[in-house]
Amino acid sequence: SSDLRFAEPVALQTSIAACFLDLLREAARTLEQRGLGGRRFVLTLFRSDGARHRLAIETGLPTRDPVPVLRLFDERIAALADPLDPGFGYDRITLFLPVTEPLAASQSALDGGEQSASVLADLIDRLSTRLGPASLCRLIPQDSHIPEQAQLALPAIHAREPARWPAPPAGEPPLRPLFLFDPPQPVDVIAQVPDGTPHRFRWKRKLHEVRLYEGPERIASEWWRRKGGEAIGKGGLTRDYYRVEDVHGRRYWIFRHGLYD
Repeated sequence: SSDLRFAEPVALQTSIAACFLDLLREAARTLEQRGLGGRRFVLTLFRSDGARHRLAIETGLPTRDPVPVLRLFDERIAALADPLDPGFGYDRITLFLPVTEPLAASQSALDGGEQSASVLADLIDRLSTRLGPASLCRLIPQDSHIPEQAQLALPAIHAREPARWPAPPAGEPPLRPLFLFDPPQPVDVIAQVPDGTPHRFRWKRKLHEVRLYEGPERIASEWWRRKGGEAIGKGGLTRDYYRVEDVHGRRYWIFRHGLYD
């Protein structure tokens, strides 16, 4: 942690920013000596009347560069519902780094790949700081073949490494839709035979006429989660999935939950 005390209270924003930059540079020198980078930075401003203002930011990757950290604090201050009121001024400023990680020296590659990854990480940090960590998520694959459980949405600032998803064949649509309801939403389906392909379906009180369909694709339940002969969890019964397109060209992924009989 770093600490600055003033003989006279400081109220000008430019003076406070300069003092904060000095604290970041001092922290950067200490981190460099230890081979570390900061992941969480906590700034506390002590007003002369005893009030405190505490600001915290996080970064997706460890860093000891003062400039992007200062920019993130500017984003954090801009996102506050109530602006900072220095009152009669601040007589003390502290900087604390509760989370640090090893950070070795790196060399840029000729293709600029590291620079592109750094730009993306900076963008994630800024958006997460301004909008909140839960507002920007990244999908992480999970070990489940139940579609709505096959991925987990985590804050992008915490899920640092992007997952490598299998790419569909060139010219082919993705096998899974980009948006899934969890839990799945009920749909009323009309078919020629009870266990046949859907000809029309009603979703949210609106009727859709099916023009094209593909399927069924059968996905069984997670049998290893069965207990006492009954399946537990959301994937309790066999599902027969259909990819359908209505007469207006809108595409849906629907399934029949369980066998007809």
